[in-house]
Amino acid sequence: MNRVILGLLALTMLGACGVKGDLARPDPLWNSDDAIRRECQRQAENNEEQDARCAQYQSGARAG
Repeated sequence: MNRVILGLLALTMLGACGVKGDLARPDPLWNSDDAIRRECQRQAENNEEQDARCAQYQSGARAG
């Protein structure tokens, strides 16, 4: 019984460890230009802080 309680306590403690704050979303694997444009548009519509990758679409410049 003690082992079960200690095991559950240990799992709870380990489950509380992790990254604090928001997780960074990786770039999409396909249709990345369209997906980034849609995400930037969604962020602009919701008045959210835009990602650094949105600057290339706002200025018209494209990274090779």
